[in-house]
Order: sequence, then structure tokens, then C-alpha cells
Amino acid sequence: MNYTHTIAGSVYRFADLKTLLAKATPLRSGDVLAGLVAGSAQERVAAQMTLADLPLTTFLSEVVIPYETDEVTRLIVDTHDRAAFAIVAHLTVGGLRDWLLSDAADTETLARLAPGLTPEMAAAVTKIMRLQDLILVGAKCRVVTRFRNTIGLPGRLSTRVQPNHPTDDPLGVAASLLDGLLLGGGDAVIGINPATDNVDSCVRLLTMLDELRIRFDMPAQSCVLTHVTNAMQAMERGAPMDLVFQSVAGTQAANTGFGITLSMLREAREMALALRRGTVGDNVMYFETGQGSALSANAHHGVDQQTLEARAYGVARAFSPLLVNTVVGFIGPEYLYNGKQIIRAGLEDHCCGKLLGLPMGCDVCYTNHAEADQDDMDALLTLLGTAGCTFIMGIPGADDVMLNYQSTSFHDALYVRRALGKRPAPEFEAWLERMGLFQGGGERRLTGDTALSPVAQELNALVPASTALTRAVLWDQLRRFTPARIGIEPTGVSQPTDALLSFQWDHAGARDAVYSELEAEALEAEFCELKQPVLRLKSGAATRQEYLQRPDYGRRLNSVSAELLSTETATWDVIFVVADGLSAAAANSHAAPLLGEVLPALRELGWHIGPVCLVEQARVAIGDDIASRLAAEMVVVLIGERPGLSSPDSLGVYLTWKPSCETRDSQRNCLSNIRPGGQSITFAASRLLYLMAESRRRLVSGVALKEDAGVQYLENRMQVLSNHSS
Repeated sequence: MNYTHTIAGSVYRFADLKTLLAKATPLRSGDVLAGLVAGSAQERVAAQMTLADLPLTTFLSEVVIPYETDEVTRLIVDTHDRAAFAIVAHLTVGGLRDWLLSDAADTETLARLAPGLTPEMAAAVTKIMRLQDLILVGAKCRVVTRFRNTIGLPGRLSTRVQPNHPTDDPLGVAASLLDGLLLGGGDAVIGINPATDNVDSCVRLLTMLDELRIRFDMPAQSCVLTHVTNAMQAMERGAPMDLVFQSVAGTQAANTGFGITLSMLREAREMALALRRGTVGDNVMYFETGQGSALSANAHHGVDQQTLEARAYGVARAFSPLLVNTVVGFIGPEYLYNGKQIIRAGLEDHCCGKLLGLPMGCDVCYTNHAEADQDDMDALLTLLGTAGCTFIMGIPGADDVMLNYQSTSFHDALYVRRALGKRPAPEFEAWLERMGLFQGGGERRLTGDTALSPVAQELNALVPASTALTRAVLWDQLRRFTPARIGIEPTGVSQPTDALLSFQWDHAGARDAVYSELEAEALEAEFCELKQPVLRLKSGAATRQEYLQRPDYGRRLNSVSAELLSTETATWDVIFVVADGLSAAAANSHAAPLLGEVLPALRELGWHIGPVCLVEQARVAIGDDIASRLAAEMVVVLIGERPGLSSPDSLGVYLTWKPSCETRDSQRNCLSNIRPGGQSITFAASRLLYLMAESRRRLVSGVALKEDAGVQYLENRMQVLSNHSS
């Protein structure tokens, strides 16, 4: 259906509903990248005016992605509650905004309405809202969920403790967890992002978390944020699984890129429910989302990223989750360019999710290649707290040492609770008081040595028995196990000056690393010493700024490089691509040493290895383009990961079997955090050789290829590599 609006003598036409929604969206870089934005500021407002006049019933007769080809659309249409919708069925989008802001739309009425709103309706109304509107409406929506405690009650703000470690070292995880507990975090979930996709490692971490929970009699839930197929395997092995995690998106094609289907999620939920591990409720699912995920997967169907984000909430709503988390600034500046866009998106996501009846949290975060900093995060955190956000992240010093991005710290949670009068979940708050960590009223106990609480004493096994357990000694000992910024004693509820300035210094270093350059000549010389021919190539991104904002250019070779490959006639078992990515310093430092251990082993096994391709301004998917042109069965991309504050030189490795320009991210295996302080070169080489052998044997890669090498296998392989090196 064509939509038209006339204003000041100009006629604006919008071809269909998805075009109208896209043109009405406040400006963000992802929609620019997708070619969906309005042609001018006035066209954007004209689209918003047209959208405001649109009857809500339009969304029941016109879909943005066809019903026949998309299971997310079918889910949204088939589960729509027309009786609940009757409350607002007579309204336009603009009328819905006015009604939501009125006193008639109270908390109870909004709860009844939630199943009657479609995600597209929620997206539409938030497109014509100011930030204050998003805050006021979000604050009126209340969603309460339960597992071992009660989340989302009025006056409460929960936190997820995220004790990540670059190698999944259980002692390092435990040290960061202790830091979070001592500062009152963890009532939403204790959630670990694993550094590996190994199911055995997942089971070990789940078991450790459950043992700590039982030892402390802690009313909290834990989760290892592994792929849902890994979670099901872990449950089959008897792992103590509280919550099943999965990233979800707003289209079937994007979810396919994640390696999931709705039926897969249903199966996992039923398995988790059958464990009956909840004590006060049975909300067993944890979903994460983020604007730009469908666009990143080239699965957006011409729909703007905010509308697709709302559709992801339509997926989440069908599974009655305990938690939904929008990881708002995680992907990068190609989707949300700066702090202003991140703040707007975070408030939109929260409001949309709450309108749809979801327990919305937000990872108030940014990466070091985005135009954002902690000031932007402070603003978004304060606004979300005012808007009634269900939970936020708690990360040691706000610096995730495994995922290499910045979020909110345990101190930030203390700040926003004090500033806005928020408290933890009631069951968890009572536990904090029993442990001597909090005093009445939800305030952290600021007097006395909280490091001597029962929690710290239970973890005394980490500290030599002869050592007196003072606060300073405790953290000196625990810092041996993790590079995380643990043990930062608050000044009031904030970080002290030295910790603040140390963060700023490291942030500056990480920002500089983004603009480091690939040392192609030096790398070529190193590979010549390894007796491996080299091809020097460039992507379609001509400048660093273009590379950061146009990932599509970084995924394909420029015309000169493509022509160079057209002269190659041999076929290969594997091609290695070494790329700058977001930190050329990582490739400069670690690519040659890693291949120095891998190449001799492959030659002994008779692999036919093509030339090493050195590529500037490259994304991971450029390996697909290169391998397709060189007729390689497998491609392995060594690329600089986005730099973190403690890891400006972190290397990632991506393996793909039978790569093509149609390859999805779910068809790749990833090894990350290859750097000093992360995975060693030899350990990474052992894992890579195992995956390459298994990929070739099974003829698959990605989700279908589980990294199930045992510890003994990897130790034996490391010894072989060590012998080769010597």
C-alpha cells in the first residue's frame, strides 16, 4: 500500500509500510548503511507525520516481511491477542503515543495491553517519541519474573555479574565473581560469556557456579552464555543448568545466521523446565538482542534496524523469559555511530520491550571504535534507571577483558541505586544483609572490612593459608588469576581517582590501536622465512574511516586485488588470510608466530596450502571472497579483534569449510583472545589444528562442528608443537 503526506506544498510518498517505518526512524548509521534512511530531515518528519496518522489496525493487515517466508512474522501474527488489542484498536500511532503518556495508561492497563501490541506497533510509536516520552512510558510498564528471586518489582534494579575471563580459568572467574558479590551484584544472573565453544568447559563453569551458589545459600541464578545447542548437550550430560541463553533476531534469516530456529528454542526451554531448578518461579530463558544484528547478517529484508529489534522482542515474548538484554552499543559504529545514537537506541529498546511485556535489561556499553565514552554511558545509565530498567551489567571496573568492550561496573550499579533510590531483588537483598555486605534499606555497608564477610572467607582457599586475609592482601592474591579490574574499593559509591584515570589511559590506548596499520612488508618477510608464498591484497574500503562505517566494503576485495587473484589457477586445501581487522597490532604481533606452529604440522599431514593473503582494511568475511576466487576448500582468517582496554593486540581466528559469498556467521568456528594474558600461541595452534582436522573429516564448520577435543588431546598436541618449535 502506498502512503502519502502533503505539507507546505510538497508531497511525500512512501511505497509500503516498511519504507514508511524506515524513513520515519531517527537517524542512525545502520540505516544509512542499509540505504533505508530518509533523503532529508524534512522527509523524515513527513514520514513521522504520516506514521502518526496511520491507524494501528494497519499493522494487522500489512506485514513488513511476508508471512509465507518468515517464521518470525508467523509467530507475531499467529500469537496476536485481539481481545487485549481492543483497548487501543481505535487509535492511530500518534493517538497511541498520546494515550500512553496519559494517566489512563497506568501500570495495570499497560500489562493487559502488552499481548495486544505487535512489535511493529511498538516500534512505530517509539519512532515519534522524544527521549522523555520513552522514559515516562517505560517507567509505567512493570514486568515481574521469577526463578530463584523476584526481578522487576517497583523500586528495584537488578544486576548481572559478568565475571568473564579470556581463557575461562575458573579461578579467574571466581575472583571476578567475588568482586561483584562484595559490591552487591548478581541478583539478575551470574552470567559468563565463555571464551570457547567447548561443551566440557561450559559444564565445568556451570558446575563451579552451582557449587558456589549452594555453598553460600545464594538466592540467585547462573548462566553460561553458550549457544543453545551447547546448552542442550550440557543438560543431556546432567549439567546444573539454570537459564538457557540465546541471542535472537527479528527475522528468520538472521536467526538462521545464529544457527537457531524457533522449534530449537522450544525444545531447549522444555528441557530446562523439566529440570525444575527454580525455587520461586519457572522463567528459564535468557535472551540477548541488539540493533543491527539482522543488518550485520544481511538478513534485514529492507526493514530498519529498530523495527527488527522490536521483532526480536516478539520472538523473546513467546518463551516467557526471565531476562531480555539489549546489548545496545556492542556491535559498533557502523550500526550506532556515537553516544547520541546509542543513548537513543537504548531507550527505544527498553520502551519497546516493556510495552511488549518483557523484563528488559540493557548492557549500557560501547566499543573502542565507536565515537562514545563513559560520559555517554553515565547519561544512558541514569536515564534507564529513571525509566525503570529491570537490570544492568556489572563488570569489574566496567572493562570486559574477554569481549573487549566497556560496559557498566559494580560501582555504577551502586551509583544509580543510590541516586535513584533503587534496591536489589528482595530475596537477594536479604541475603546480602545476612552476609554482612549490605545494611538495611538496600545500601552497601561502607563501614568495616567487607572482605572479611562470609563470602570472602569461603573463598579463602584462593589465598595461602599463612596469609592474613586483609582487604589489600585478598585482592593482591586474586589479581594473579585474572587481568580484570577487580578489587577497586569505592570512594563513596564511585571509583577512586587513580582507577578512573587508569581507565582513561587504557581507553586512549585502545582507541589508538584501532588506527594501527598492518606491517605488510615485515609480515611478508616473516612468512618467507616460513617458506610460505604471500599475496598482498586490499579490501574495497579505501580509508580507515570508510572501513569503520562500511563493513560491506571490508568484506570484499577491491578491483585490483580481485584481478590479481584471477591469475591464480591452482586449487588448495586451505588458504590462510591475515588481516588487520580492528587492531592491526594483533596481526603484526601474533599472526606469524601462530602460523609458525600450524604450518609445519599441516605440511607433515600432506595439506595443500595456498599462499598467505595479507589484506588491509579487511573484515572476517573477506576470507570467503578470497577462498572462492582461489578455489580453496577451507579458509582460516587471522584478524585483529576489536581492542580492549587490557588487550589492544588480541587476535581472533575464524575457520570456514567450503566458504562462499553466501556463508553465514553460524558456519564459522572462532578462536578468540590469542594474546599475552589470553590464549597462548601454542594452545591456540593446538585448538586450530584440531578444528581443521575435524572440519575436513566431517565436511562442516560452525555450529555443526563442536570443539570437543579433550584436555589430554590438547596437551599432547601442545607437546608435539613444542617439540617442533625446539
